[in-house]
Amino acid sequence: MEEIVRRSILLVSVADQEAIASCWRHGADAVVLDLGDEVPETAKPQARAQVREATSTARRGGAEVFVRINRELAHADLEASAWPGLTGIALPSPQVAADVRDAAEILAAMEQQHGIPVGSLQLFLLLGTAKGVWNVRELIYASPRVTSVALDGTQLCRTLGVLPRADFDPFPYAAGRLVIECTAARVQPVGISHPVSLVPRLLSAEEIHGLAERGRNMGFKGAICPHPSWVEPCNRAFTPTLEQVEFYREVRRLFGEGVARGSASVPMNGRMLDVPVDERAKKMITLWERCQRRDGEKATALQSHSG
Repeated sequence: MEEIVRRSILLVSVADQEAIASCWRHGADAVVLDLGDEVPETAKPQARAQVREATSTARRGGAEVFVRINRELAHADLEASAWPGLTGIALPSPQVAADVRDAAEILAAMEQQHGIPVGSLQLFLLLGTAKGVWNVRELIYASPRVTSVALDGTQLCRTLGVLPRADFDPFPYAAGRLVIECTAARVQPVGISHPVSLVPRLLSAEEIHGLAERGRNMGFKGAICPHPSWVEPCNRAFTPTLEQVEFYREVRRLFGEGVARGSASVPMNGRMLDVPVDERAKKMITLWERCQRRDGEKATALQSHSG
């Protein structure tokens, strides 16, 4: 499977009609429509009735669309959400493989009932308990539908009795474990660096870009954006720069010439190029090309729905 280009994942409450109406204009790679804690209990029936239309609206700009459901109300939420046009669901706080398999079984039933291609609906796991973090490997492998996994830092703090603080990151182990297990399984690890991983807030675009870059250097491949202002800097941070691509193209050129001469190690500006360096160069160029293609798809969709 090709590496997912899901750099910015904009979180929007289904109950916020103003945010729903504009979410497709922000350039997010994906939109998560929240039917969970952001929707008051009394408003859930109305929110479920609106989620299909909200999905259609969110897709106008070319974004993938997920719906964050309540685990305890999974069947009702999925009955309302799983219709053509949906990419998948965001599953909060799975703890054991059976939680993932149960959700996958409901998705399979909804695909059959609602005319969705079999096996196409994806699972985006949001880990919010110690047990979920500990069992992350079995959660990832519980279903081939799992394509992205993130820590729900706020919920994890709540379940562990941890007070979120901007001056201290309590979850370096959890983040590292998630990145390693996801990368090994070829599933996308999603996250951003502390402090906004635990205390989300409005910052300048460059501050968010810097924190997203730190997240990328931790191994994350995209970030959940609680506000539209995060989208552009996250898209930028998780995309190789043109300067990097030009450097990697030069790496590939010089290494290819060296191999043609029969050498497996080639000098370049005081360093030696070998197979692992060439493989990284190839991977980064491919990622850049996929990001350009994804941005082109969104630009075309946005243009077709604007004006």
